[in-house]
Amino acid sequence: MTENDKQERIIAAAYQVLAERGYDEASTKEIARAAGVAQGLIGYYFSSKDLLFAEVFRRESERYCESLSFIRSHGEEPLDIDSLKSALSVPKSRAEDNPSWIKLRYELFALGLRNPAVSESIKDTLASKRTHLTGLIETVSKLPEEHSRSLSPILLAVFDGLGLQRLCDKDFDYDGAYDTLATMIYAYLQTIKK
Repeated sequence: MTENDKQERIIAAAYQVLAERGYDEASTKEIARAAGVAQGLIGYYFSSKDLLFAEVFRRESERYCESLSFIRSHGEEPLDIDSLKSALSVPKSRAEDNPSWIKLRYELFALGLRNPAVSESIKDTLASKRTHLTGLIETVSKLPEEHSRSLSPILLAVFDGLGLQRLCDKDFDYDGAYDTLATMIYAYLQTIKK
């Protein structure tokens, strides 16, 4: 097993343990066991458990951004409410298909607020997600970059907030909220384009 393989296994195991147990209950001993490596190897690659978790956040955020790349195909056709709903189905499905990721995101946000060594990594990851989302908004909506850049953090906050509500309240009308979001975005785009 190469050094890179070991590091990748540690990161994958950290994600698994975090998702199952949460931040407070996740231990490096358990992560090492899940990764099939010596516990000391975690310290070799990551100077703290918090920095390992920040790396998990960064990697999962990258994967999430990559999963949105199909949305670019919507930029080739006129934007209507149905294609907008289709584009929103990706962030919507994240909380439906992987609720542990939503929980983990909030734990990592809290970690970034508590730990200055991690906050910079969380900040950079969020900035990268906003940049990626800005590009997708530009492609799909044909909005100028400055409008897309302003809309990006709002949508990111809405996606996270709706996911949290779905996670915390089994009776929350998640589908209805996303339908309303699509209608609001569509109305906003029509107003801006006039």
